[in-house]
Amino acid sequence: MSTEQTFTATAAGQIWADIAVDSGIVTVTVEPGLKAARITVRTPTDEGPVADAVRNTTSYEHVSNGRNVLTVCVPKVQGGTCTTVQFGAGSFSSMVFTAGTGTVVSGGDVYVGGQQIVSNGRVVAEAGTVVSGPGAAGQITVDVRLPELSSVRLETTSADLRVLQGDLQVLDVCSLSGDVEARGVHTFRGKTTSGDFEVGSVAAKVDVSSVSGDVEVEAYGGSDFRVNTVSGDVSVSATPAASGSIDVTSVSGDITSRGAGHLAHRTRTVSGRVRPRQ
Repeated sequence: MSTEQTFTATAAGQIWADIAVDSGIVTVTVEPGLKAARITVRTPTDEGPVADAVRNTTSYEHVSNGRNVLTVCVPKVQGGTCTTVQFGAGSFSSMVFTAGTGTVVSGGDVYVGGQQIVSNGRVVAEAGTVVSGPGAAGQITVDVRLPELSSVRLETTSADLRVLQGDLQVLDVCSLSGDVEARGVHTFRGKTTSGDFEVGSVAAKVDVSSVSGDVEVEAYGGSDFRVNTVSGDVSVSATPAASGSIDVTSVSGDITSRGAGHLAHRTRTVSGRVRPRQ
């Protein structure tokens, strides 16, 4: 059995979906004709710390700067301390891993992929139990369905974000290591340590800072492109509609631009390569 909660906006039309989730995957679908935003948080298990996190998810709706906002907060999966778990006559010490790895060790209990393997120091899983591979139980999925002209803000440690259908007005991501795959956006803002950002098209503005994550914009038609990275590579392909400048600063990452001959270039790197291409 699975565990899930669904939150539906009371305000009709375009909205800001403000998502906070520590790990897992966030999928976004922009649906023409959809009247109100709907956000579903789920996991394929009905017990354990991951299921508890889904059950304890909260939401609230408010207006900010004239915009309707639906905020959904998924609490962190419980755990995070070093513990010793007994297996018969032997023992091992391990750090707690949360939902991003699918393993949680807490006190004398061990969950793998959301399924309990050890309870109070005793193995309770049947011999041959398999809890691995794609879609393994225990991953938190946040399914975001939005009307047209909506925006998304994501705050996460390691959750990946994928826009499956449609374009967003604003995509704003603050991530430690989660990757982002988006289609079309009007404005893209992002901060990451090691997550990779890949966006199909940007119509207006790009403002990204990264330590080691790569940044790729396949079709840039805006007027304000700024990326600051330490070692991540930056790749941008400009359209004839683009104006202004390409402003990229890097320490050791490579900077590649295509079709940007009509734009001013302010690209700076210490040891990386700058490769303008037509």
